[in-house]
Amino acid sequence: MNVYKAKINGVFEIEHPLDIKKDYSMCLKRVSVSSVVKKDTGEEDFIYTHNLENVDITTIIDEGRTIKGEPKSASKKLRGSIFHLGEEIGVEDSEKFYQDVMRLLIINIPDIYERYKQNQ
Repeated sequence: MNVYKAKINGVFEIEHPLDIKKDYSMCLKRVSVSSVVKKDTGEEDFIYTHNLENVDITTIIDEGRTIKGEPKSASKKLRGSIFHLGEEIGVEDSEKFYQDVMRLLIINIPDIYERYKQNQ
C-alpha cells in the first residue's frame, strides 16, 4: 500500500516572539507543492512525500490571541542574504554594500544566466 505524506517548508515573519514551551494552533490559507519525493519501500509500494511551501499569510493562534505571519518574498530573502554577508565580512556601510551588490547583479544577469544554463 502506498503512503502519502505532506511536509511543510518555508519561512515567514511573525509579529511577536513565540514561547518554545507552548503549543500553538496554525492556519495556512494556501500552500503550493514545491516537490514530491518518491521513496521505494522495497515491497512494490512507495512513500510519497509532498513538500509544501506556504504562499499566503499564516495565522498562529495563542490562547485566543492571533499572531499573523507573512511569507518572505524572494526579494526580502535576497536583501537579507546580502546584509548578512555584509555583516560576516565586516562591511561598515550596509546600505551602500547592498546597493553595490544589487547593481553588480543587474549588470551581470547575462553571465548569471549562462552559469544557470551550465548547471541545468
